[in-house]
Amino acid sequence: MDKCAAELIDTVCQDLEIVDNFICAGIATSFADEAQYVVGEILIEPEELCGLLVPNCGNFVHPKTLMWNLTVVGGKPPLVAPKPIQKTGPTLKVLQLTDLHIDRKYEVGSEAKCGQPSCCRPVDDPDEIFLVEPNGNNRQKRDAPVTMPAGKWGTVADCDAPYWLYEDMLDHIATAHKDLDYVVVSGDYASHADWDYTRERHMSLIRDIADTIRQKLPSIPSYWAVGNHEGVPCDSFAPHFTPERFHMDWLYGTMADAWKEWVPEDQMDMVVYNGCYMRKLWPGLRLISLNNGYGDGMNFFLYVNQTDPDGTMSWFQEQLLEAEKAGDKVHVAAHIPGGKGDLEGWALNYHAVVNRFEATITAQFMGHTHSEQFNMYYEDPDDASTRPTGVTYEAPSLTPYSDYFPAYRVYEIEGRYDGSEYRVIDWSEYYLNLTEANAEPDQPTQWKTLYTSVLEEYGMKDVSPASWDDLITRMVTDEKLFGKYRKNFYRMERGDVCDWDCRRDLLCSARKSHDSDKICADLPPATTAAKAASSSTKVHKKSSRVQSEKEILDRAREVKAFDGAEYEN
Repeated sequence: MDKCAAELIDTVCQDLEIVDNFICAGIATSFADEAQYVVGEILIEPEELCGLLVPNCGNFVHPKTLMWNLTVVGGKPPLVAPKPIQKTGPTLKVLQLTDLHIDRKYEVGSEAKCGQPSCCRPVDDPDEIFLVEPNGNNRQKRDAPVTMPAGKWGTVADCDAPYWLYEDMLDHIATAHKDLDYVVVSGDYASHADWDYTRERHMSLIRDIADTIRQKLPSIPSYWAVGNHEGVPCDSFAPHFTPERFHMDWLYGTMADAWKEWVPEDQMDMVVYNGCYMRKLWPGLRLISLNNGYGDGMNFFLYVNQTDPDGTMSWFQEQLLEAEKAGDKVHVAAHIPGGKGDLEGWALNYHAVVNRFEATITAQFMGHTHSEQFNMYYEDPDDASTRPTGVTYEAPSLTPYSDYFPAYRVYEIEGRYDGSEYRVIDWSEYYLNLTEANAEPDQPTQWKTLYTSVLEEYGMKDVSPASWDDLITRMVTDEKLFGKYRKNFYRMERGDVCDWDCRRDLLCSARKSHDSDKICADLPPATTAAKAASSSTKVHKKSSRVQSEKEILDRAREVKAFDGAEYEN
C-alpha cells in the first residue's frame, strides 16, 4: 500500500505539473503513510479519491466546507464603552517576529529562479530538467548558467532566509530596542522546501532559533506559537485519535524543552499534548499561545475528523472564561488568521469565541501571510455592516519569500497600572532593503524604519476594531491611502499597477474571517476578466501528459483495493 499510495500521489503531481519530478517524488514519499491512513478512514469509493486529488474529478466533499459547532458559553458581559487610554500612563513594548522560514541550505550565488517552490539552495538533482518559469514551457538543464544569483542577505524571490539574516536582525533589535518587555514569535520557522523536511532537522532548528534569541535578547521573555510549517510533513498535526506513529510528541516535546524558561511548569503537559499554553504575564494580563494547526485546511488528518481536535478549541474557550472571571485581559498568539487557509468549522467557531470574549481579548498576534495585514471580526461573519468585534494583527515576515523585504514590528501597549486593559496603542515597523544590503554584502546591514506610527501612517484615531473597519471604508475611494497600505504590505514600491480588482481583493481579504466572500458583497464587483484570471490560478495547469480521469480512477481503485486488504487484517 505504501508504494501504491506514493506512486499515485507522485503520478498526479507530475502529470499535472504541480511541481517538478524531484519534488513530486519527495512529497509522495513524505505523505505516503499519511495518505494510506486517510484513504483507509474516509474514502469509500475510488471517485472520492480522484476528487480529493484533482479539481472537478469525482465526488469528494472537501472538508473545508464542513462544519462542527462548539457550544459557546453564555453569560457574556454587557457591552460598555471603552475607557480612554491614559496618555501619560506607563506602556509596554512588545516585539513581534513571524514567519522566519529559515533555510539552513541557503547558498549565496545559487539560482533564485530555479523553478522549484524553494530556491537559493543547492540543486537536489543535477540531472533534473526544470521550468525556468513555473507556469511556462521553457525548460533547461540545472547546470545552466545562473540567471539570478542569491544575495548574501536574502533574495526577493522564491527563497527563504539564511540563518545569518535572523542573527543580524536580532543583533540590530538588541541595539535599537532596549526597552522591550516581551517577544511574540508567531510561527513558521522552517523553510518552504517541505519535500526536504525531516523530524530531526525540525527539532534541531527549533532548539537553535530559541537558543539564538535567548543569547541575543537575554533578559527578554519570548513566547512562541506553532506554525503550519512546523509539521512533518508540512501542515500535519495529528490529533490523538490517529495511530500513535503519527502523534506529535517529537515536535511538542522539543518545543516544551526549548521554551521551558518561558512556559509555566503547570502548562508543560499541555504543550506536549497539543502545542498550546497559557502564561500569566503580569497581574491582569494573560497570554494564550493557540496551536491553530488543528484548523489548518491542509492538515489531512482533519479530513478524518475535524471536530474540536484534541479539545483545543474547548481548551481555548476555557482559558478565556477563566480570564474573564478573574477580570484579566488576554493577548492571543497564533499563526493562521481566519480566512487564510483554515477549515470553515475551525474558522467560524474561533469567530464565535472571539465575539463572545471581545471584552477579554485585547490583542491577537498572528502571521502566515508574510505581509502586513489585518483581519476583521464582525458580529455577523458575513455582514460588514454589523458591529466590529475584533481584529487580528498580522506582522510582516523575516523571510523575503516571495515578494517582500524582511521586517519586524514593535507594539506600544497599555502598561502595568490599576485598571489597565493592556490594549495596543500604536506600533512601528522596521525592514531591511535587500537590494541595498546585497549591493554591499561586506558592509554592516542598515535596518530602516518603515514607519514610526501606524496611527499617523493611516490617519487613525486608535487601533480599535472600529478604526480598522473605517480604514477599509476609506481605502475603497482613497487611492493615495490605499497606495500607502500596499507599499507597506510589501515593504517596497512594487512598480506595478494595482487596479480595482487588485484593490478589492486586498480589502476583501482584510474583512474576511472565514472562507466566504459574502462579507464583501457591498464592494463593487471585480471584472469578469479578473474573476476568470483569479479562478485559473486556483486550478493546476494541465500538461500534454495529463492522464484521463479514467486512468486516475483506475489508480484510485488500486489504492483502495490495497487499503481494504490491509485494514481487514
